[in-house]
Amino acid sequence: MPARVADPALSAVTAVAQVASGESARCRATGAAIHLGGGRFVTAAHVVDGSVQRLRGVCPAGAGPLAISVAGSVAPALLVRAGQDRVDRGIGQRYLGGEDVALLRPARALPSLGVAVLCAGPPQAGAPALLVTPQRSLRTRLLPLVRDADPRFGGYLEIPETLNQGESGGAVFEAASGCLAGLVSHRDEDGAGPPRTRLVPASVIARFLGARFLDAGS
Repeated sequence: MPARVADPALSAVTAVAQVASGESARCRATGAAIHLGGGRFVTAAHVVDGSVQRLRGVCPAGAGPLAISVAGSVAPALLVRAGQDRVDRGIGQRYLGGEDVALLRPARALPSLGVAVLCAGPPQAGAPALLVTPQRSLRTRLLPLVRDADPRFGGYLEIPETLNQGESGGAVFEAASGCLAGLVSHRDEDGAGPPRTRLVPASVIARFLGARFLDAGS
């Protein structure tokens, strides 16, 4: 009997860490951060750019200190850059270009992590996938791209899952290749139909990071 081939997506789960922002419990926001190599992490911008704190209205310091944790080891983190958000009455928060993405660097070395590799092309709708957050790993599938009614805000991939608190920034890997198809952004809040969680596609993450970052060998 031939040897069983390891699931590429399962090996990729080691690239996912936890990130937190906020000075106090009432101002704290948590999510996932994905290691792209060289000590560089991406996460959902709203977890680390002060959005959560501003919308609560009780956290004047904004995001405050950031930290990334791996296997119980915690390191302060620097926010290198983040996408630009906009909050519109009756609609809520959206990011220009769909870039609910932030780039982080820990201030010191963390325990060894895997490295996530961005998918090179658009995923096929219905393709099996693996959602990975600090809370869970869950088999799912990729749904077609959904474009915002306003083209300034780009579009999102979706998975048919309910997003739990603290799972923003999580990774969705294609099961067949193990490449990173998208980063968890937010729930579809319209409440109609089956559950949906929206993802920042790998192509948008790549655009946000830029050619210089990608050429550096993430």
